[in-house]
Amino acid sequence: MYKLEFEVRDNELDAQSIVNNANYMIYMAHARHKFLHEIGINFAEMTEKKQYLLLLKTTLEYKKSLRANDIFYVTCKLIPEGKIRFAFEQEIRLKNTDELIAKALNIGVCIDGNNRNRPYVPEPIRKLFS
Repeated sequence: MYKLEFEVRDNELDAQSIVNNANYMIYMAHARHKFLHEIGINFAEMTEKKQYLLLLKTTLEYKKSLRANDIFYVTCKLIPEGKIRFAFEQEIRLKNTDELIAKALNIGVCIDGNNRNRPYVPEPIRKLFS
C-alpha cells in the first residue's frame, strides 16, 4: 500500500479553522498521482500518446476534521473494478495516532484515444492485479 505524508497549511483552513472539505480531494488526488508515477505511469507522457486516465466516480466519507499543523498521511491501494475499470481505495489518517480522518473509493478508467476511445487497463496497473 502506498503512503504519502502531508502537513496542513494555513491556507487550507476555512472560517471554522478546519481544513476545507475540497482539500481532502486534493490530498487524495496528489497521492494517487504520486503512486501512479511510482509504478511507472506518467500522466504527461500518456496524454501525449492519447492515453487518458479518467476518474469516473468518487465516494468520500469524512470521519473527523483536520486542523492547522496536523501531520497526516494518505494511503492508496489499487484494486480491480470489473474488466476495464480500476479503483483506488484511499484513507487519510493522522500520523501520530493513525486515527481515521476520511476514506474514499475512486473509480478510474483509461481511454485509448488512438483506438476509438476504447477503455482499457494500463499494463503497470494490470501487473499489480496479477
